[in-house]
Amino acid sequence: MPQVALLLPTSIKTCRELLRGILHFAHLHGPWDIHIVEGRKGEQKLSRLAMWNYSGIIANLETCCPNYLMTPTVPMIIADPSDTFLDTSNPLSKYSRIVCDNAPIGTKAAAYFIEKKFRHFAFVGQINGASWSEERRAAFCSRLAHDGLSCAVYPRLSARVRKNLFVEQEKLCAWLKTLSKPAAIFVANDVRGRQVLNTCLKAGLAVPQEVAVLGVDNDEMLCETTHPQMSSIQMNTERAGFEAARLLDQMMHNPRCAGYRHPLTVVKYGLSHLVTRRSTEIVQVADPLIARALEFIRVNTSSSMNVDDLLHHLGASRRLVEKRFKDVMDRTIYAEILRVRLERVQMMLRATTMTIEEIADTCGFASASHLGMVFRKHFGMTLSAYRRQTRKDSL
Repeated sequence: MPQVALLLPTSIKTCRELLRGILHFAHLHGPWDIHIVEGRKGEQKLSRLAMWNYSGIIANLETCCPNYLMTPTVPMIIADPSDTFLDTSNPLSKYSRIVCDNAPIGTKAAAYFIEKKFRHFAFVGQINGASWSEERRAAFCSRLAHDGLSCAVYPRLSARVRKNLFVEQEKLCAWLKTLSKPAAIFVANDVRGRQVLNTCLKAGLAVPQEVAVLGVDNDEMLCETTHPQMSSIQMNTERAGFEAARLLDQMMHNPRCAGYRHPLTVVKYGLSHLVTRRSTEIVQVADPLIARALEFIRVNTSSSMNVDDLLHHLGASRRLVEKRFKDVMDRTIYAEILRVRLERVQMMLRATTMTIEEIADTCGFASASHLGMVFRKHFGMTLSAYRRQTRKDSL
């Protein structure tokens, strides 16, 4: 039976998801004898790996000494290596790895804020300016520039400021106040996003009315407990864990491909979907009539509300509302109602076990067959296929 060491700190959400995907593969295609090192205080360590007679390793090198793992005879896959380990002069650069494809994440964040009609944008990166954070920033700014939009970037910090949370918060607070409002802020990850939201509270900035905040990782423990709850981008990391385990399994069964003699293979993870919570739940429009219309549509997605109901709520003529809506949103009222409903349908397909009939009823469609027809027309796939695909991505 293969002896596999998984050195993944479970305090990091991406590592937890990688671990879940790896264990799922081992459950289906094992068995493996697995030893997990989570980075917890007091846990048993693999102090002498050679004596343990291990067959393969998947490791996040931030949790252990790299030299302690290196051997040309045992296959190893490195999870999220830092820039130091990717340098070609480093022997560890020869090993296969799991990395994040950051560009689509930044692009999605920009497109999401543009869709919400923001005109002022900002980016707050990881505290040490890691390359993955810079890649997300570059993609975010590039997508904005494509539409002729600019982005304010939180400046690099000195070593002294980085080490002192109180000093850094004061600096961040002052910077947030200088932004043109309302501002859409994309943050490198959820940990940093929580710090930004806490600082907005201290600065007296209303979220999402003055500042909207979007993070990355969709770490429920962080996102659900911020004030307000934080929107975030979910990644398909679990699927990458499954594929990394498949690669390790192939390497362990081919002695000629042990260690770094196996052709360098990169397993990528990245954008899955975006989870909207209160921190971005607003659309920036100057027209108060259209702002009221958008809020009414958002609140009533679970009913059979139609255009006539909206017009009655607004107390305005169809001709007036439809013209102003098209001028502001560049689409019809009906198209916006349908877009919001289909967005909710996608969320329910991903996150619940509700039947198609239940989802159709909850989202205001006349029947499951009507929902199926509309969904296929808009997304080019059936409801069941979408559910299978999103669950395949997240296992």
